[in-house]
Parts: sequence; structure tokens; C-alpha cells
Amino acid sequence: MYIFGGYEQLADCFSNDIHKLDSSNMMWSLICTKGTPARWRDFHSATIIGTKMYVFGGRADRFGPFHSNNEIYCNRIKVFDTDTNSWLDSPPTPLLPEGRRSHSLATMENYIYWCGYNARLNRHFHDLWKFDPVSFTWKKIEPKGKGPCPRRRQCCCRVGDKIILFGGTSPSPEEGMGDEFDLMDHSDLYILDFSPSLKTLCKLAVIQYNLDQSCLPHDIRWELSAMTTNSNISRPILSSHG
Repeated sequence: MYIFGGYEQLADCFSNDIHKLDSSNMMWSLICTKGTPARWRDFHSATIIGTKMYVFGGRADRFGPFHSNNEIYCNRIKVFDTDTNSWLDSPPTPLLPEGRRSHSLATMENYIYWCGYNARLNRHFHDLWKFDPVSFTWKKIEPKGKGPCPRRRQCCCRVGDKIILFGGTSPSPEEGMGDEFDLMDHSDLYILDFSPSLKTLCKLAVIQYNLDQSCLPHDIRWELSAMTTNSNISRPILSSHG
């Protein structure tokens, strides 16, 4: 297991170190890397396919490892080769998503990146991007159906041909300020289905075209209601409910 970057609490600074855990003896080691490393950062995503680790996004500082309130959000992928312990030079890509932190990453043939937050833009995202590590190109995905609202800090995982997204935080509509201390927690769940069944496609059509549901079986109407009703558990973090 490899760990890259993060925020070192005791040193009060960002990190761009790589540590490796050998699961056979549960021993940690600090890797001495070659090449130009990725910038110091936290709240990024990193995953390994084959022998390479791909790092995207996160929060860094313009002037170095220490936080000076000059945050930057890199939108280029950095690649680390675990065979040679080297950071590789990445080719330029013509189409790039906005830099962000606290986003989600899932691997579905190619990488999938979802949601996130950029403090310099004061913007939460709910866009969906696919990255191809072979051609080193990005493609924006426009899935059918109603997706999550702009958010960060959500949980995202792959189950078979589906990617499941749960929770996260976004600006509270009660206050509308949208700063770090004016967020609301979500308890909603979204499923991105890459191989939808005919039943799922029919339900999406009923929702999209607002078709009459009175003749449908009770279980189908319940599923349609669940797909279109917001959770009443979602609430502002600083609400009176605790």
C-alpha cells in the first residue's frame, strides 16, 4: 500500500512524501523518489493501476509546503512509477477539469472523477469526468437522470457495473453564504449505472417525461418516489438538530 502527501499535523505543513506499507510484515518505509515530485498537497486522490500511481487534485500552497492562505488547485495528473520509484513527466492534455479537492475517484475501466470543491473559485462541483491513462486524455461525461447537487467530502465506491455515491457537504440553502462554516450534511445516495437494465431505463423515462404513474404496480411507484424524493435527514451542520 502506498500513501502520498497529506497534511502533517505536527509539522503544520503539507507533504509530498510517499510511504509504502509492506503487508507481509506490516512495516512502513519512506521511499526515496527520483524525478520531479508532485506538489505538497492534501485532500487529493491517488490510486494505482498496474505499477503506476496517479495523483489528481487536492489543495496546495503557491509558495511551498506551509499554508499561507495562497491556495492552488492543480488540475493535472502526476504519475509515479512504483517499479522505478520515479515521478514521470506527463504529456499535456487539451481538455482538463477544474482543479479541486475533497472529490471522489472510482476506477471503472478508466478513472472516474466526481464532485469536489475549489476555494479560490468558491465553487462546489457535481461534474463527472473520465480519465484514460493510456491516451492520457480527459472526457466529460453527461449521464442521464438526476445527479447529485454540487458537493464535496462524499463517499464513492464501485460495486460491479455501478458507482455508488453517498453523502457529502455543500452550501446550506438556509443561509446561502457558502463559506467553510456554512455547510449542510447530506444523507442522499446516488447510483451511476454503466449497464442499466430495461426496467431502470423505463423508470428514468417516466421521471424525465412526467408520465402518469397511477397504472404502475405499487413497488414501481415506491421506487420512483424514492428516486425523486429528497432525504429529510439532510440538514445544516450548525442547525438546532445538532
